[in-house]
Amino acid sequence: MSRKIVHVVGTGTIGEPLIGLLCDFKEQLGIDEVTFHKNTPLTTDKSKVTSLINKRGARLTTHADKFDGFNNIGLKAEFNTEEAINRASVVIDCTPKGYGHENKQKYYEKYLNNTLGFIAQGSEDGFGKKYARGINDESLLTGEDKFIQVVSCNTHNLSTIVKTLTFQEGTDNLIEGRFVLIRRANDLSQ
Repeated sequence: MSRKIVHVVGTGTIGEPLIGLLCDFKEQLGIDEVTFHKNTPLTTDKSKVTSLINKRGARLTTHADKFDGFNNIGLKAEFNTEEAINRASVVIDCTPKGYGHENKQKYYEKYLNNTLGFIAQGSEDGFGKKYARGINDESLLTGEDKFIQVVSCNTHNLSTIVKTLTFQEGTDNLIEGRFVLIRRANDLSQ
């Protein structure tokens, strides 16, 4: 039986908490190992990365040419980028908009036979089949869908509300809808 390894690319707003959650619930999720890719060796991120490694049990990976930079700030990467992707069961891309597509072309498509699938966030339109938990679960086809785009938090929340309020007992009760989504003021990216 092969090991179940989840590899997370990116340690930002989505990546860091996801890595922590996956580590904390490894046993319940049936995960043997969590690895993560950090692109830039920043001293300002050292405590975050150290915590993911020492307290959570995740394993650091980066590009081969960046190993020295991480070593210089006291962090040891265990695998290079391609080794980590190649050995992963699932890769979850949490990089900023556009990088998921770039990573797909540069790395992910090489390892289709080794990996069960690749998941990217909502901003990566066209990365793969769009997925919203509890909304279109039945659309995912095991063995066929290798690239999945998890739709945005707004799409998840809105589709859940619409489904709950309008699709009762197999009927579609929605004629028209208007929605206002309010985001926090400091979310400049939106």
